[in-house]
Amino acid sequence: MIRLNFNVIIIFVLFLNNVFSQKSEVPKNIKTILIKNSEYSGPFMDFNGFIELSFDDLDSDEKNYYYQINHFDYSWNSSNISKSEFLDGFDDLRIKKHRNSFNTLKSFTHYKLKIPNDEINFKISGNYSLSIHLSNGEKIFEKRFSIIKNEIPVQISISKSNIISNINTDQKISVNVNCANCSKIFNSSSKLKLVIIKNNNWMKSQIIEKPKYVFSDKLIYEDIYFKGGNEFFNFDNSNINSTNYRTYKSTLKEIYNNFLVTDKERTNSIYEYNPDINGDFIINSNKNYDLDIENDYARVYFNFKAEFYNSYRKVYLLGKFNDFMIDDNYELNFNSKTKSYNGSFLFKQGFYNYKYGFINSSNDNKIKNFEGDFWESENEYKVLLFIKKFNDRYFTIIGSNSLTSLNIKN
Repeated sequence: MIRLNFNVIIIFVLFLNNVFSQKSEVPKNIKTILIKNSEYSGPFMDFNGFIELSFDDLDSDEKNYYYQINHFDYSWNSSNISKSEFLDGFDDLRIKKHRNSFNTLKSFTHYKLKIPNDEINFKISGNYSLSIHLSNGEKIFEKRFSIIKNEIPVQISISKSNIISNINTDQKISVNVNCANCSKIFNSSSKLKLVIIKNNNWMKSQIIEKPKYVFSDKLIYEDIYFKGGNEFFNFDNSNINSTNYRTYKSTLKEIYNNFLVTDKERTNSIYEYNPDINGDFIINSNKNYDLDIENDYARVYFNFKAEFYNSYRKVYLLGKFNDFMIDDNYELNFNSKTKSYNGSFLFKQGFYNYKYGFINSSNDNKIKNFEGDFWESENEYKVLLFIKKFNDRYFTIIGSNSLTSLNIKN
């Protein structure tokens, strides 16, 4: 067994907040960007499966959209390799499948792309992006995902923090990588990186540079800590013209309008269990058959009360619907009469998780939340094991696993 000296090395933790922009630049007419794999909604694809991207264009004018595919390393830096090294076929192709909305008050065109298809397939695992652009080359948006080729078993365990100062706020992650001969993957001629992602949110991720212990048949990563955060708020407008658990009023004026109950800041509150889907959203309906084109859009009204008002603070709605990124299309305004932040945004019929975040104008790179941190919070952690062998020019993913903290160990 080799125990790495933490006074010299210390597990190097890099928060991906600093790796790529936290600012979203998706146009107002593009909504409900959804990426899923062959099994469930999510940005992680098995090497033998498929990835499917869909989105709505509210301009409803049947534009010609094209897609490009790029490969990245473990921290989302470009791999700088030729397309032929990671793609079988050619990209920069037009999205052929699109349909117009049917029987909806808000018109839109629904686009869908599935890969692999007859024209293109992936050759290697790793981090990827799908970049959507117009025929003139104008980039519309980019969606990131990972392709996994499980070659090495990875085990995860989650427990309450054992550091006294963080015992009530943090969750501790431990990872075991089981390898028949660990020296083949962890040696001076290869690079190994472990990435842990919280709730499918790359901005809540850590890169672990080295294991704490190295055995001949096992690599052990320990002392990895995440803030527990809090459960997400939610709303359900699948039945768009009626009230429900958190929608107290629904009206019709050109389109449907759904008014949600007031949300309150939870920074200094006690933890309350509230089952969620970890920030995700699901498009569904109680009546429609073809959800892609029959589900309508409603204007959803949010009302949020913070503990105090700060004129330098900008408040935003965050969730998987905007990749948890600062998006001017989801900014809330302060109402001096009600002493609360208000905003209304278009959402397709479905079930949505969301939180409120803010930035200070003097520090636009740091997203903060109004939620507090609790070790009891239910979170999902995804582990990706990246490797770059001596003769390789890129990182691939050779192991992965996920686990929720629903039954966290004390």
